[in-house]
Amino acid sequence: MRPLGVMFGIVVATSVLATTVWLARYTPWVQQRPVAEEPLIIRLREMKEGSDRQAGLKSETAAAARNSDPAIETRPAMADKPPFPKAVIGDRVFEFGRMGINEEKKHAFRVENKGQAPLVIAKGPTECKCTISNVSNHEVAPGGFADVEIDWTPREPDPVFEKTAIIWTNDPALPEIHFGVSGKVVPPLGVSPRAWNAGNVTEDQEGNAVGTVTSEIIRDFKIVSVEPLDPNIKVKYRPMSSRDLARAKIRAGYEFTVTVGKNIRLGRFRSRLKILTSLPEKNAVDVEVTALRSGPIRFLPAVPIVGTAYWNAEKLLLNMGRFQHETGTKTALPALVYAMKNKFQVLGVKSSDSFVKVSVEPNPENGKQEQERGQQRVRFIFEVPPGSPPVNYLTGKPVRVTVNTNHPILRDIDFDLSFVSR
Repeated sequence: MRPLGVMFGIVVATSVLATTVWLARYTPWVQQRPVAEEPLIIRLREMKEGSDRQAGLKSETAAAARNSDPAIETRPAMADKPPFPKAVIGDRVFEFGRMGINEEKKHAFRVENKGQAPLVIAKGPTECKCTISNVSNHEVAPGGFADVEIDWTPREPDPVFEKTAIIWTNDPALPEIHFGVSGKVVPPLGVSPRAWNAGNVTEDQEGNAVGTVTSEIIRDFKIVSVEPLDPNIKVKYRPMSSRDLARAKIRAGYEFTVTVGKNIRLGRFRSRLKILTSLPEKNAVDVEVTALRSGPIRFLPAVPIVGTAYWNAEKLLLNMGRFQHETGTKTALPALVYAMKNKFQVLGVKSSDSFVKVSVEPNPENGKQEQERGQQRVRFIFEVPPGSPPVNYLTGKPVRVTVNTNHPILRDIDFDLSFVSR
């Protein structure tokens, strides 16, 4: 009897295994067909899971938080026996393109039922501030369809937005459908560059800057007024040409030319420009205008004599690079001196490093025309003599050098020197 019992057990086990394999292969409620997801949907889901982890939420906690939205409907029960519904969809992602802040856009995704039983659809969670505004039919008969409408109203600029929403179905092969919308949220007006720099302003040269005010979403707007906060700022503007608009991929815009006059204060200049347009008052454009008033002395690019050198006029910083302390370094900084009848002279030098030497000499390029206009060409000579001790003023605090002159307007000039001697 025992051998017969063993044989009977083997036959039963074989039958169960064969039945399981058949069910797994041929029954849709056991085997769910794989559904290819859009790359954007996969990326959005991974980003959401990452943000949940950063917030300290476990997966079940995060899901519960999303499902607490009152707009989410009850998830339909899965069909567990034939006949079955079959959800079929086309595109899962829609590109809204450029949008303005508070501009509402909608798109309807179509879901067809190509099965043999009614397809039940319900609103699931939205992993963003977009909403599933409407489902045209929550129960779709075989051969029918439903439109799932998603709307999105952005509240702030976003160079690239990618949002998703989920609907639930009773199709065991496709219980969740992820729909995505993407695009770009732009402000009504854009300013380029962010600050308009007019460069150097000297005794005989005004500063000029060029900037644009444009719109990517509004085809027609007008400049109502331009209000500089400083009387030394003058502004002209003109509509951009159709070719310039097409090249920049914008719908409308104006080009501004800003002139900063010679009567601004010495040193760095900073003011603002208020531009009013035909758009609502809240869309007024506030632009920063900057310049550098070099005063009665205009410094030209540095000329290395021994070693290397780079002159930053805006910061009055002379970078003399790296050199061997046995060799030292030496640089000439040419300058134009204005508004002075007497010969320009250096009366004294104070330095935070006793080894740095500073002197001034006439520039051999000084011409008769400059002299007639009350200009003098001189050269400031900055030197670290050979044999000076090794120091590092490149990554740390620079050497501060104060040069006292006989100029009637600019008595003291502060320079910063950076270098490394090894």
